[in-house]
Amino acid sequence: MPEQINPDHYKDKLIETFDAIVSQLTPIEVVGFLRGQIMKYTMRLGSKHGGTVEAKLMDAGKADWYNNKLMQYLNDYKDKLDG
Repeated sequence: MPEQINPDHYKDKLIETFDAIVSQLTPIEVVGFLRGQIMKYTMRLGSKHGGTVEAKLMDAGKADWYNNKLMQYLNDYKDKLDG
């Protein structure tokens, strides 16, 4: 995963920032948080850093990263319910 999507400064603690946030939310809040992040990066696609193609790719990559987290979370939650 490219450095700018999940940089080391988010991972230099005992628990990753993402995991700390998710640990404090209910399942429906986690889904809302992830959907919000996907929307944020999709809606601002390339508006930062001069609107370059690289900036658009960075935002699309971030939206994709959160979408993958959402898919993983929903699959894990489904397995837990089916379990």
